[in-house]
Formats: sequence, C-alpha cells, structure tokens
Amino acid sequence: MLPPALHFLSPRRQTYLTGLLEHYRPVAWGMSLLSEALKHAITKRPDKGFRVLTGEIDNLEAEADKVKRHIRNHLPVAWFMVVDKTLFLDYTRRQDNILDAVQEATTWLALSSLEVPGPLAEAMMTSVAEAAETVALLHAALSATIEGILHKRGDRGAIKAHIQTVRQQHLKVVKAKRGLIAAAYASDMEFGAVYRIIRFVEYVFRASHNAESCADILRAMLAR
Repeated sequence: MLPPALHFLSPRRQTYLTGLLEHYRPVAWGMSLLSEALKHAITKRPDKGFRVLTGEIDNLEAEADKVKRHIRNHLPVAWFMVVDKTLFLDYTRRQDNILDAVQEATTWLALSSLEVPGPLAEAMMTSVAEAAETVALLHAALSATIEGILHKRGDRGAIKAHIQTVRQQHLKVVKAKRGLIAAAYASDMEFGAVYRIIRFVEYVFRASHNAESCADILRAMLAR
C-alpha cells in the first residue's frame, strides 16, 4: 500500500483531472446545438424546434454546472495536486464559460424573428461552425494533456501541437467575426437587426475565445 502522501498523488486519486473530460462533454454538446438553433432562427421564426434546442442547451448548462461543482467540492489540498490549483480552477471556469456564451448567443436569436439575407446568413453559419471546431479541437488537447500529466504518456511535442491547433483554429473565428460584422453593417437591414447579429457573433466569438484560453491553461499545466 502506498504511504498516505503518495496515495494522494497516485493516478487513481487524480479524478479531478479526468473530471474535466466529464465536464467537457455537455459543454461540447451544447456548442454543437448552436448551429441548429441558428438555422431555425434565420429560416423561420423562433419556433417550437428552436425552443426545444434552447431548452436542451439550458439543460446541458445545468449538467455542466453540476459536474463543475462536484469537481471543485472534491479537490484535494493544493499540496497534493499534480497541477497548480489556481490554474485548475481557472480552467474549469473558462470551460464553463463556453456554454454560458452559447446560452447568451441563443438569447439574442430568441428576441423575435430575424430575416437575414442569404450571404449574411451563410456568414453567420460559418462563424458558428468555426467556433464549434475550436471547441471540438479542445478535446484532443485536454485528453492528451491529462494522459501526459497522469501517466507520462505521449510525446510532449505532440501534446503541444494539439494545443497549438486550438489556437490556430481560433484565429479563423476572429477572421470570421470581423467579416460578419463588416457584412452586417454593409447590409440594408435595420439597425436593430444589425445590432442583434453583432451581439450574437460576439458571444460566438467568446465561446471560441474561452476554448483557446483553456488550451493556454493546458500549456501552463504541462509546463509546471
């Protein structure tokens, strides 16, 4: 049997790290539903299908919050953690913020019907797809980092490459956001509709930005 101090350091006791993957699942699923919610909002009025999707996103957010609270309530003392406690708590907050941003994005879609010209609607869908890809790529970076920290598996260069891929994908979201805002202002839509689109894309950007921040924190955890 391991001595008490080493027992806390054993991989079996580091469940708070693998808990990040459990927390990631509802976050990623909620992000994936945003494109469907957007399709409903720009092709129809916010209908029953839209309300079902936003309800599911709300349920996923509640599930993610429950997992986050469980992880935080069962952390060992900082001395026995294999990663810096401040970094760990910051990671959980940033990952949780992804789904919070998705919720806010759907709020701006739900205000009323939104008639969007075809090219602008396509730009909105592209923006969401690029942000969803950032969140999707975070999974590989998170999994590889956990394996590297707990089991010393995987090449550190390969882990860093996963992290860098998330950063590079976020740059595509930045570009999509700028293009969408420019297109919205150049359109003939009323200012109220333009403002809603801009607010929507700001929250889509935040979802991707928080995923990028998660990747940065993983890099810091790996370097500890």
